[in-house]
Amino acid sequence: MMASISKEEDLELENQLKLINKPPLKTIQTTFGYIIDCIDIHKQLAFDNPLLKNHKIQLRPSFEPATTLNEDQRSARLSSIGIEDDLCPTRTVPVRRTTKEDLIRVKYLSNNNGILTKDAPGSHFAAVNLNPDGIYYGIRGSINVFNPKVGSREQMSAAYIYLAKGQTQFLNSIMAGWQVYPEMYGDTKTHVFIGWANKQNQTGCYNLLCPGFVQTNNIFRIGGFFTNMSTYDGQQFEMIVAIFKDVITDSWWLRLAGEYLGYFPGSLFSDDMSYADGGGWYGRTTTPAGGLSPPMGSGHLPDGEFGHACFIRVMAFVNQTGEYMWPEMKSVGIYTDNPNCYGVQYTGYVDEAMLYSMQFGGPGGNCGY
Repeated sequence: MMASISKEEDLELENQLKLINKPPLKTIQTTFGYIIDCIDIHKQLAFDNPLLKNHKIQLRPSFEPATTLNEDQRSARLSSIGIEDDLCPTRTVPVRRTTKEDLIRVKYLSNNNGILTKDAPGSHFAAVNLNPDGIYYGIRGSINVFNPKVGSREQMSAAYIYLAKGQTQFLNSIMAGWQVYPEMYGDTKTHVFIGWANKQNQTGCYNLLCPGFVQTNNIFRIGGFFTNMSTYDGQQFEMIVAIFKDVITDSWWLRLAGEYLGYFPGSLFSDDMSYADGGGWYGRTTTPAGGLSPPMGSGHLPDGEFGHACFIRVMAFVNQTGEYMWPEMKSVGIYTDNPNCYGVQYTGYVDEAMLYSMQFGGPGGNCGY
């Protein structure tokens, strides 16, 4: 049930909608029940951020890590994202039109704007972390896509890759992957998500809830949902995700399934974000204080069978010379905060298809805080 709001709050929401929903060059009424607006690439929400006032948009990175890893797409069964045949024109970006109901849901997220600068209560992790204080220019992984069943709208379950720089109170961070989060999306589907945070300036958000991420792709919609999911001991679907630094333009680019989606300009971040000094491959859940935690991944603990627990394969990071490197055992830390609820296994090298891989997840339940 949607919460009631006062007249003053209603007026504030109307003003927010006017700022968020830019005038479209084309409108698409989807069969999924929502509207996609095709926004002029130079007039997208990102450029409402004062830090990007004089920003010159990039259409493609001027640098990309040296790799042959994209070859693994030939053996990947990619999970499809719900899009229409009627696509946005070139030099526009597809944005789902925000409704008042969307804003009311978001109002109850951290910092009232979906800002990622507060730790949620009842938050749990299962992760393979890069060694702290390293120097990293990128990260990638092929993430197994599941649809864990969350128990309430406030619960969230996610799998993603992550890079960060700085101490906890001044942390800059970037992430991308999938999540199930009814409070965010109004449904229990599995959605592509991106996120960024600058804790020092108390800025950042999921997806496009605040101005920051610069879209360049006219087909792929940030926040879209997957139309096919992996099943336990059945067909496995995945999303190939990479985040890497364009050292020439000081931007952090996001690539999904071989497509450039856009980038996070370096000016969004405080301190020095010329490189990351931490990051990793994560499973995460959140739940309100006092509640049971939702399943993570497939809902099953790792058991060494890659059709059972959720996996991330072809794990790699970008080093100082701009090359992808494999995460050897000595270069990672393996972490879960509650092994009774969630587990993680790092297998290292498996075979030519999986390369360097991990399993993670679990049933959740009474996991503590």
